[in-house]
Amino acid sequence: MKTSLFQGAALALILGIPAAQAASVGGFVGSDAGVYYQSNQPGSSTRYGLTGLGLFSQQVTVAGEVSSLRDFASTSSTTFGGLVPYYGFGLGAGVSLGGSNNVTVYPHALLGLRSNTRSPLSVFGEVNAGPKASFGNGSTNVTFGGGARVGVNLNVAN
Repeated sequence: MKTSLFQGAALALILGIPAAQAASVGGFVGSDAGVYYQSNQPGSSTRYGLTGLGLFSQQVTVAGEVSSLRDFASTSSTTFGGLVPYYGFGLGAGVSLGGSNNVTVYPHALLGLRSNTRSPLSVFGEVNAGPKASFGNGSTNVTFGGGARVGVNLNVAN
């Protein structure tokens, strides 16, 4: 199960890179921490992330995430004082080791604000929420999950 999870994430990353018109890489910290590659098109992005640590779960967690992001259409860069609001949907999946060994799947919606500080850097903050299903130790547990993060983008290709 773990191997197929990471093979699927690697395949999604490989298939997404050739279609990229522009790209950025970055990192984030919040309810989790990680790094990502993001392919950018005008008004939208696809982000492929690798998260870990399990900062607030008291377990070691390694997970992958794919998110589709869209800028709100009716906003300009001056509407929120230079902040660009966006929304999106994502799917995270990971493995937790510690008190309980399990596999977790987390489909979620997200809202964020991005600030294009100085080229090639930008910063962002976002919140996410959705159902979280955990499978392991002979049981299945479905709860409502949520998180928040802040991060930095570095534009590497245009």
